[in-house]
Amino acid sequence: MRLGWRQGVMAAVVAVSAGSAGCNKGGTFYESLNPSAGRPSGGEEVRLRGGGFRALGNLEVRIGGKAATNVGIADDNTVVFTTPEAREGDIGHPLSIYLLTSEGRSVVLRNAFTYRRNPNDSTGGSDLQRRL
Repeated sequence: MRLGWRQGVMAAVVAVSAGSAGCNKGGTFYESLNPSAGRPSGGEEVRLRGGGFRALGNLEVRIGGKAATNVGIADDNTVVFTTPEAREGDIGHPLSIYLLTSEGRSVVLRNAFTYRRNPNDSTGGSDLQRRL
């Protein structure tokens, strides 16, 4: 599978971080976020797809600095979380997602999620599934 620039950068950043954590041979990587946009009121389930997630242990997920809820590792390929309510100034702007491990490691998925200005807009200005 050929990786785009953004995927390659994230895979390299995560591989360095995961390698130091003693992850499996394949390392941890991120492929997509679905959905990549949501309503400002929050409460939407989001799935982060990739691989090697079980090696990360307990996770805290933050969107633009606000903690997500119901964070869990569904399987080695999927992290699931519920979006928090957006800050007014964050609506309509791409926000980074921060994954924080219990060991103090962190990974940043830059500009990965957007709170839609129009709650009826299902795309948020990008594809529903956004490649990282």
